[in-house]
Amino acid sequence: MSYTAILDKILDSKDTTVGGDAASALAGAMACGLLGMVARLSLMGEYGLDDHQYIKLAEELDGISFRLLRGTQEDVKAYASVCDAFKLPKNTEEEKDDRIHMIEESGEKAAEIAKNNGYLCKRVHKIGLILRSNSSSSAAADLEVGLSLAQVGIDGAVRSIKASLHLIKDDELKNSLKNDIEELIKVENYYENLYDRSHH
Repeated sequence: MSYTAILDKILDSKDTTVGGDAASALAGAMACGLLGMVARLSLMGEYGLDDHQYIKLAEELDGISFRLLRGTQEDVKAYASVCDAFKLPKNTEEEKDDRIHMIEESGEKAAEIAKNNGYLCKRVHKIGLILRSNSSSSAAADLEVGLSLAQVGIDGAVRSIKASLHLIKDDELKNSLKNDIEELIKVENYYENLYDRSHH
């Protein structure tokens, strides 16, 4: 399913197959577009960064946008898998065991996708804060909207991970995801090395 089709479903209040998880990833992708635009509008100006730095940030945002759009599609598939798992029969002990296994497996996948989307949105937010002090004031409103959208992406990912935790029985994985939640909501020093990147 294309991201435009996913957006149509988000906008359709009668549709229940796509929800906040996909919407928050789309918000992150929109943030990339706005913040990338701010970076490009700051070219050839004296705003604190060199032109090649603005271009590098804009190109990174373009790449993250693509990954978040793909993450949106992956999230929709993961949610469908969770729903399908809950619909499996549970008439026999074997069916019950299979159902429990599929619920846990789909929950783990959903949490993993949300985690990845969350870290991407956090990087987008970080770039936005770098640009806040190093960009054209004429694009200040666009920058602030981009930051807000990136924060929506982070918050949505955190809520999605939390919603999946009760489906996961593996304590090691559950604790790891709880650590990811803490990392995602942590307020960092966003004015560190411009080229520092967090890969998770």
